[in-house]
Formats: sequence, structure tokens, C-alpha cells
Amino acid sequence: MQNDIPIPDSTSSTIKLLQIAIAVIGIWLLLHSWVLTQQQGKRLLQQQNSQLMQEMLTALSHTAAYLIENDQLDGLEQLTQHIAASQYLHDVVVYDANGVRMSWSQGSAPARLLYGPTQTEQLQAMVQTITKDQQLLGYIKLSLRLDASLTPISLSWQQMMQQLMAMLVLAGIVGFMLRRGFSRLSRQSLRLRRAKP
Repeated sequence: MQNDIPIPDSTSSTIKLLQIAIAVIGIWLLLHSWVLTQQQGKRLLQQQNSQLMQEMLTALSHTAAYLIENDQLDGLEQLTQHIAASQYLHDVVVYDANGVRMSWSQGSAPARLLYGPTQTEQLQAMVQTITKDQQLLGYIKLSLRLDASLTPISLSWQQMMQQLMAMLVLAGIVGFMLRRGFSRLSRQSLRLRRAKP
């Protein structure tokens, strides 16, 4: 006569511990890759912003060259103030060929104050030469704000990453519920098989 008393199996507890360890490692890897993806996205957005600002700066240098060459300093002042009105910029300064300020916006200050460690707002200086027929007329400097929350694209990126995290959590919950449901079904099917004579 066979004894139907279940014998505790050490392999089943080992398998369960292994499953838990794999699940924890999987969750950690998932969260780690999520953080890396978010950081990479922010870097790409900052690089794109810098590149766009550099191209804009090149175009502005041509306009400034025309204004300087034709001694239209009032127009240069208006250009400076108009550019500085952008929420993405902290300040704009136009220098002559000797480095003397010709036009500047509110908030401009010496570089040691703007870009030093005591500055609370992160800024990136972008400088473009102002030339006309290969003759140096001056320089134009922008201080680009690096705060990623300023750009609508960055806000969309953050919302997308939050939605991705919510989907990952939901997928984990659904997976856990399905696992429990399948384990119940498999136990019931085992009981039914054993119950049949």
C-alpha cells in the first residue's frame, strides 16, 4: 500500500527562493535601466538644445555684423534685448573686437559670477565670433539655462517616463496575479489527476 503523505521537498523551497532572487534581480535591472534611459534622454535633450542655440547664435552673429558694420548701435541694443527675452537664456552680451561690451541684457555679470560654483542656476556659455568678410568685428555671448524643466519637450519626456514606470508596475502586478492563478490551476489539476482511480 502506498503512503499518500506528502514529503516536504527541499528542492521546492530552493526553487521558490531562486524565483524570488531572480525576481528581485529582474526588478533591480528594470529600475536601473529605467534610470539610465531617463538620464540619457535628458542628456540628449540638453545636447539638442545646445546645438539649436549654437545655430541660432551663428545666425544672430550675421545680424549683429550688419548692425555693427553700419553703426546701428540702437538696433544692436534692441536685438540684444529681444534675444534675452527668451526664457531659455539668462543673458546676452555683444562685445567689440577688443572685448569691450557694446550691448548687454539685464542679468549680465562677469563670468566668474555667472559660471562660478556659487551660482545657483546652471548656465552654459555659448560664444560666437562676429565677422564680416573674414574681418573680426566682435563676439556675441549667450548664457543658456540648463534647467531641463524649462523645455516643453523635457516635460513630455518626463511624463512619458512616468507612464512607462506605471506600465512596468502594472505589468508586474498582472504577472504576479497570473502566476498565482496558474499555480492554483496547476495544483487543482494535480489534485484531479490524483483523485482519479
